[in-house]
Amino acid sequence: MIHEVYALHFGEKQSTRSEFLYRDASPGPLTISFYIWVVLGGPEPVLYDVGFDAEQGHARSLSAYHDRTALLGRLGIAPADFRTIVMSHLHWDHWAGYDLFPNATFLVQESEVEFWNGRARRHKLITSSANIAALDAVTTLNVAGRVRMLDGSRDDLWPGLRIVPLPGHTPGLQALLIDTARGPVMLASDALHYFENYQLRRPVQVTMNFPDALDAYDTIAELVGDEVVGGHDPADRTRFTEIAPGVHRIA
Repeated sequence: MIHEVYALHFGEKQSTRSEFLYRDASPGPLTISFYIWVVLGGPEPVLYDVGFDAEQGHARSLSAYHDRTALLGRLGIAPADFRTIVMSHLHWDHWAGYDLFPNATFLVQESEVEFWNGRARRHKLITSSANIAALDAVTTLNVAGRVRMLDGSRDDLWPGLRIVPLPGHTPGLQALLIDTARGPVMLASDALHYFENYQLRRPVQVTMNFPDALDAYDTIAELVGDEVVGGHDPADRTRFTEIAPGVHRIA
């Protein structure tokens, strides 16, 4: 089954290259763009990651924030329309906005949940990348039957969509491999924040397992070559055609 893929740009903030390219000595500025991704063409719309709300954005010093409901509306979709959401991982900027989607079941790797429920919680250096209340909500949602734990790759969820684990940045990070009209495209989220991470084989500083992160680049290359979309690259806003304000067609 052939799908269409869209990136929805809902915020940005400023940082430095040295924070997002391992051992890059440059103090030069770097823009972090924030996205959620929509896959259309199957029996239901599928969302990859949920982002976060304006309050969380303000707390994290975003310089701009755009309402996710309004962005989805430009594709003719409401948050309540989603029944299936694939979570790349559980860092704050990808998971804190889960409550916008009242009817969704969230697909997450079991290893990701175990990591955040384990000894990682003891270390502020690690938990600073998460929203603790949102992490705690995973348990509540699971009890309510709204979390589906996965263990590894899955290609039987929907025709033309495949889940591919890419651990490294976090232990349970998972990508979405999608059949499109131009061939396979991978949404890889923070397996690469920027395409430059992938080109240089240089992960971001926040990486839980560097050998795994480097192996993930090899997996991406084997599966899709350069047809990969990372988590935070502002260049995606010009790399892909903008069909409505903040909505970019990837394929």
